[in-house]
Amino acid sequence: MRRVFKNSYAFVLAAAIAAPVAAETPYAAFEGSKLVAISDGDMLASAYVTFQLGPQEDRDTLSVLTFSPDLSELNLASVEVSNSVAGSPTAVAVTPDGRFAVVSESFGPRPEGGEGFRDLPIGSLLTLVDISDESAPQVIERLEVGTRPEGLSLSPDGSMVAIAMHPRDGRGIAFVPLENGRFGEPSFALAPGVEPEHRLSHVEWHPSGDFIAINDVNRAMVRFARVNRTDDGVELEAWGNPVLTSKYPFMGRFTPDGSHYLTGNLYWGGDVVGIWTEAPEGDITSIRFASEAIDDEVKHFLVGRAPTGVSPEGLAISPDGQWVVTTNLEVSYAPADDPRHTPYASLTLVRIAPETGRLATMGTFAFDGVLPEAAAWDASSRHIAVVNYDHLDPSRPGGSIDFWKLVDGDAPRLVKMRQSIDTPHGPHSIVLSN
Repeated sequence: MRRVFKNSYAFVLAAAIAAPVAAETPYAAFEGSKLVAISDGDMLASAYVTFQLGPQEDRDTLSVLTFSPDLSELNLASVEVSNSVAGSPTAVAVTPDGRFAVVSESFGPRPEGGEGFRDLPIGSLLTLVDISDESAPQVIERLEVGTRPEGLSLSPDGSMVAIAMHPRDGRGIAFVPLENGRFGEPSFALAPGVEPEHRLSHVEWHPSGDFIAINDVNRAMVRFARVNRTDDGVELEAWGNPVLTSKYPFMGRFTPDGSHYLTGNLYWGGDVVGIWTEAPEGDITSIRFASEAIDDEVKHFLVGRAPTGVSPEGLAISPDGQWVVTTNLEVSYAPADDPRHTPYASLTLVRIAPETGRLATMGTFAFDGVLPEAAAWDASSRHIAVVNYDHLDPSRPGGSIDFWKLVDGDAPRLVKMRQSIDTPHGPHSIVLSN
């Protein structure tokens, strides 16, 4: 893929379109307008084990992927946007009209001569990218939002970004208005009931736009808050009881109707051998969300649990609300000569009972991949795009976006399709724009 970099980090445009990729068999019908992914060019996946960044293959980028419905043609255009894999795989979102993408920067660009993970500067930026021209995405604004912004979520109407800030920022959750393609003045609110030193990995808007879910990884629980907009910004009001999940609930999503909130639980921690490299299999928990009080009480309930592969960092719920897929890192990111290394990553398919929120694991499917942190369903709820951070084959540079399909029936399963497209090194977050 040809890429052109002008100037340096500030206001860099690197828009280029890859040549169409011909598929051998048009056996997909991927529904949607475009996929938007961000890639970290600063570090190899093995840096999570060795703490050495390794050779720099690319700059950090945002890529827009457009495609024909049968995936016989795939076109990629990229622009330089600072981002980092070291954070929640929810660092990008797209406005409902598909015109703009928002990206958070948990760590900044690799400095000249930087070799170790600790050489990466702490991030501070929220970036707005105009993606209305899919062939030439363009950075239009960068906002200094605070110290180490992590997982973000756009309100359903696209008018406000909520960002979980790292504890060292000290201000909890940032709320940034977004109107007419411009950021407004950010305001901050502490998450109700959360100690300042606790890490909030992700916040997620409820489909109504009235509430947010807050993932408190230290306490292994999810808290909910009502969002009250004021002339001065946002105030958060605790909404119902916190719900205990499994260990280390990293990210979560509401079902399309807002009735349930699902979290992917990694089982990481200081009391785990290797912190994350030797974590056991993870799981998903399902929480029934109460949008109204009954007898003056708001009560949320834990209603489901389902096992997954190891380290299910990414979690995506199908638009029809019947399926959830997790992207499981396994230990694919460890160097090949590390005894903990797994020569595969995996996806887990889980069925959701829409009325009850109960979960049932259909299977975990291994594939030739490294550090797949996120996935996005298409509009038909039958196909999935998965970001593959790197390749086990050292001769193949960069990362990729791979495609899978759901085969329903007596034994539902996921099947990896032949179509794939090369991306700049390190894709780790992806969203679909319909």
